[in-house]
Amino acid sequence: MLLTHFFKFWYQEGLTVFLRLWTNILALIEEDLAVVLMFKLILTPLFHDSSFFGRVLSFFFRLSRIIFGLFAMLFLSCTIFAISLIWFLTPPLILLLFSTPFFGIDYLITLRISPGFPLSNLVILSSVIFNFGLALYINHIINRPLKKIWQIKSSFDIFRTTHLAKKDVNWDYLKKTDEVKNLKELLEIEHLEFAENNLPLDEQVLNKAFELAKNSQAKYLTAGYFWLAFLSQTPNIQNELLKFNLKLEDFEGALKFLEKRRNHWRKSFIWDDDFSVKHLKGINRGWLSAPTPALNEVSDDLTKKASKGEIPDFVGRDGTLREVINILSQNDDRNVLIVGDTGTGKTALVEYLAKMIVRGDAPPALATKRVVKIDLVKLVADLEGEGMVAKRIRNVFEEVENIEDCIVFINEIHNLGLGEIGDRYNLYELLIPYFESNKFQFIASTERENYERIVEKNLNLVKIFQKVELIPATTKETIEIIEDRVIDLSKGQGLQLTFLAIKEIVELSSKLVHEKVLPDSALSILEASLPEAKFGWIKAESVKKVMSRRINVPIEQLDEAGAKELLSLEDQIHKQLIDQSEAVKKVSDALIRSATALKDESRPIGSFLFVGPTGVGKTELAKILSKIYFKHTGAYLRYDMSEYQTTDSIHRLIGTISEPGELTEAVKAKPFALILLDEFEKADPKLLTIFLQVLEDGRLTDGRGKVVDFTNTIIIATSNASSITIAEGLKNGKTLDKLNSEVRVELLKIFRPELLNRFDEVVMFKPLSTEDLEKIVKIKLEGLKAMLKEEGYLVEFDDSLVGDLAKRGYDPSMGARPLRRLIQETLETKLSRKILEKEITKGEVYKVSKEIFNPDEIKLEIA
Repeated sequence: MLLTHFFKFWYQEGLTVFLRLWTNILALIEEDLAVVLMFKLILTPLFHDSSFFGRVLSFFFRLSRIIFGLFAMLFLSCTIFAISLIWFLTPPLILLLFSTPFFGIDYLITLRISPGFPLSNLVILSSVIFNFGLALYINHIINRPLKKIWQIKSSFDIFRTTHLAKKDVNWDYLKKTDEVKNLKELLEIEHLEFAENNLPLDEQVLNKAFELAKNSQAKYLTAGYFWLAFLSQTPNIQNELLKFNLKLEDFEGALKFLEKRRNHWRKSFIWDDDFSVKHLKGINRGWLSAPTPALNEVSDDLTKKASKGEIPDFVGRDGTLREVINILSQNDDRNVLIVGDTGTGKTALVEYLAKMIVRGDAPPALATKRVVKIDLVKLVADLEGEGMVAKRIRNVFEEVENIEDCIVFINEIHNLGLGEIGDRYNLYELLIPYFESNKFQFIASTERENYERIVEKNLNLVKIFQKVELIPATTKETIEIIEDRVIDLSKGQGLQLTFLAIKEIVELSSKLVHEKVLPDSALSILEASLPEAKFGWIKAESVKKVMSRRINVPIEQLDEAGAKELLSLEDQIHKQLIDQSEAVKKVSDALIRSATALKDESRPIGSFLFVGPTGVGKTELAKILSKIYFKHTGAYLRYDMSEYQTTDSIHRLIGTISEPGELTEAVKAKPFALILLDEFEKADPKLLTIFLQVLEDGRLTDGRGKVVDFTNTIIIATSNASSITIAEGLKNGKTLDKLNSEVRVELLKIFRPELLNRFDEVVMFKPLSTEDLEKIVKIKLEGLKAMLKEEGYLVEFDDSLVGDLAKRGYDPSMGARPLRRLIQETLETKLSRKILEKEITKGEVYKVSKEIFNPDEIKLEIA
């Protein structure tokens, strides 16, 4: 059996390797020297130099490359043939001449043979080759699996694809391997010890390991796949992992990332079966391109950038990439306009096209194209007058025409007649002759809003370019993009990111970054996270800190402290809001449900309709809630809906193509916010309809066609509707719960049923009692007292003052709303005057009584 396997290795696999080596070497020589292309172009001058001397020089240059290339091919072919022949003849030769093939005996035999005997050197060479081959074979059977994953059809042959011995495929051995330790490190559970796993190595485990390896596009089965296969078969493992906020899918994702990283670092040798010979010099292989100094001055050569390895892969959106390539490969109508939101990767797609050309992955029609990106600022730099700009453009495109195989990329094509550039020169008018000419080929890009606002109106430009829509990357695609970038970072800067950090970057950027879309939104968070590295690692917690600083809102898991704070939300509100206990309880309960994920993730955190009389605390509760829930006052957005009573006011709120919307732009800037829609019923009915989408789907499409995310907002609408019904019902002894049906009937006369049903809760507020008003006064006075103390002035307020303020500050039609103005106009004004007159000095405690309401005097007593 061993002998059969040895001869199969030596002859069958040896023949395959020698043939592969020979074809790869010939292909490399052809790629480097372009022998076939030189033969086709032997009479074509270099660099378009058609002079007699240029043609002669070109002929001899091409001829010398052909001769040198053919000689190199012949010499290396003969060398490989000779070595392979000796390789195949060595085993029988060794068996024939020696009883043992071990190295060293060949020296003794050589001594017996006459020095002039021609076979002596051959014997030595054969012995060396044989011993080398024997060492390869031993290494082959000990250290290298016999087959790769894709070469087996079922799990029965699984141990032919792994370095591991069958006896080592058990939980105790696998958990100690470096790969499993690396896997746990990527998931930030390096110190977590799983319970002992005594599952047998059965067909279920083998099938799972095989499936995991195939999904990861692995070449061989390594320890991580077997370990995860055991883990996945463990009873109740999903429930156990949830304790650590993990799922089995996270382990699979981390294992794929490990495999991708391994493949990236693995070197591919010329004799390997996955070695690929591509157009290592994909552009200007025929030495036809002329120098382009004018073009170089105003452009970036993307193909040159790609040849230096500076361009990452373009992940996903394969259909869009194919569409762009197909248009560019046509004979007519071959100009492309890529339209997509900011951050979709329009420039990245064009750069990747240049990379495909350099790597040899582009179709024949594009295989030798040069891709250059015109810099519009450089195009007009240091020039005065449109005539000089026109001359520079003419010089640039004369060079483009001369080199022939060139694609010109114009990013942000809408800038040709706008902004700083367009104010000085109308570049569109200067470039239109070149756009219309079949001698030139262009790729342009713009955002969707600019396409609709500017480009689409230019029918001539629309006719010249074929529009291709580029949609944002999916979450899965963005994870792959970030993984690729992280691998490059580990190579260039020595930084590592955990898989959980990568996931956090993508999820948070998708949810909270609105000025860009995926993948650029995630890439910007990645860049911002790099300074947070500790000991060369960036973890999920660091990403959350970066995101928290960016949007000015803490982003953290609901830990024990956070849970206690949320559970005490009702008590915290009552410290600042008097009574309205039923309303506060409804709001608190709804937010507690939201925090435990017992809500639709696509809807806002909470949505409430506050109804009741004016001045009873509806707006005050909203303000207090924003401070407590969002931790800072900046997350409070108030809109007086009485200002939006016309149909045109919809555009004010959501914007138009040319103007941003007040609401949509505010939510983009502050995605974590409480939105107060005051006097909701006074808004135009058509405007109220747009909130159906917000309350149900947690999103709103603005005037520019961009979707704005509202899932991190609390939405509160207030209304004075049903105020009389609530007041009279309470006076007649009814509770708020019993008034529900009556209030709802009244609300349905004002609001559409589908809108009313979208709110999480309709919250009723009752009129304030005298006791409530006095409590409100005390809160206001405590606030004023604290403000004065900050400045060093110490005051105490008499109880009689509290009662008088409560009486004077209450208005049956306005509730407690006049109270604030009363305190300002009487107490605050008079205290300020006394401070300026030096009657109140710092460090002394003064008592203020109800004589404050004497228009001529304020009674102050030193306590």
